[in-house]
Amino acid sequence: MLFKQHVLDSYLSKYILEINYIKDFHPGHTKEKYLPDGTINLVFELAGKPKYIYRNGLNEKVQECRDVWFSGVQRDYITISAEAEEMMVLVFKPGAGFPLIGETVSKYSNKVVAAQQIFGSAILDLHGQIQKDASPESKFSSVEHWLKEQLNEDDFYRDIIQYALNAIEESPNQIVLGTLVEKSGYSQKQFIQLFKKYVGITPKRFHRIVRFNKILSAVENKEQISWTAIAADCGYFDQSHFIKDFQSFSGINPKKYLKDIEDYPNFLPVK
Repeated sequence: MLFKQHVLDSYLSKYILEINYIKDFHPGHTKEKYLPDGTINLVFELAGKPKYIYRNGLNEKVQECRDVWFSGVQRDYITISAEAEEMMVLVFKPGAGFPLIGETVSKYSNKVVAAQQIFGSAILDLHGQIQKDASPESKFSSVEHWLKEQLNEDDFYRDIIQYALNAIEESPNQIVLGTLVEKSGYSQKQFIQLFKKYVGITPKRFHRIVRFNKILSAVENKEQISWTAIAADCGYFDQSHFIKDFQSFSGINPKKYLKDIEDYPNFLPVK
């Protein structure tokens, strides 16, 4: 497998978590679960082979994804094709969706849509250009040029939304959302609507996803696991609540997760 990650400049790093190029990735499974992480993804399929979204728990294809698709913030896990003959994946930071698409991001939450529905035929032109580019570096360059034309400077994202996101991500086990609303200067209803406009989901849902991902980070590379201790460290004071959240976001219980996990915490093989 060939895997390359683009080094982001200071401007793009404000909006983008990572841009990855993958080629000849053929794992020992055909499907995998993508567990929610609060991000938005733009995916370029460069080999001309469609990918699929499956009904969770079944081998039934419910959606075909071709050329370029836009994956909104997922509230729960989805089941997707695992193989990648040649792909480029752009992962946008939480809150960066509105500066990218210029409309409320919640419109696409829990959805995967053809990218031309949002960006028009220009995104297919970019797809064609990336296919022609000879090297991963030249592909990155084409994408970077498009991004700098597409992304819109947004002071509200950089200030209010980024403040709220940082507060939740840095202390998910201590943050009190009501206090965060008070500090924003908006009413609770206004704050929730603004958060959904930029992030795609409510602050409460985002908080739950951040806390879940903190658990995934805590168990990664640990040989001895105490679920009780990890749950408490991540802000769960009720074991049943912890297990319910874990089941909702992964479809399995914590012990099964440890058995199934391979190289990437948010991608679980479906065998």
